[in-house]
Amino acid sequence: MKAVLSALNQLVVLGVIEQYAIGGAVGAAFYIQAMQTEDVDAFVVVASQSSLLVSLGPIYEELRKLGGQVEREYVRFDAWPLQILTDAKPLVSEAIREALDVEFEGAPTRVFRPEHLCAIALDTGRAKDYARVTMFLEQGEVALERLERLVERYGLQNRLLRVLSAGGSMNR
Repeated sequence: MKAVLSALNQLVVLGVIEQYAIGGAVGAAFYIQAMQTEDVDAFVVVASQSSLLVSLGPIYEELRKLGGQVEREYVRFDAWPLQILTDAKPLVSEAIREALDVEFEGAPTRVFRPEHLCAIALDTGRAKDYARVTMFLEQGEVALERLERLVERYGLQNRLLRVLSAGGSMNR
């Protein structure tokens, strides 16, 4: 995964993207017991473009130049497929802005905060995403008050209540 992180950092240096943060199951693994995943989800702020349409073509092209192998919607570095996702939703934009700077195997990276990982999982709404939120709550790795403010701001209260009523802990 270090090669993926190095490539993402290089995209920032080259100005291809303004910023990124790791989300999804890999992002969650920085806080809770790892869940099975097959890819790294990198959420990016695309460098300013004159068009309203966002093209990921320049990002994929630069990742290819950095040694990645393009496979459908992924760019593979060693064993890790990388999926590039944009900051198309305000919740994701906020999550990227407020991401934490961390290191993984000596490579600097940025990872969503636990509360943003949970809010995005609630917004996505799949069973596996709800299970991830439950794990965060049960393991006490999320500040519930902060999460509650996020879900209220983005209209996700009913989804959080569904997770809590299904057995998610209410650690405060």
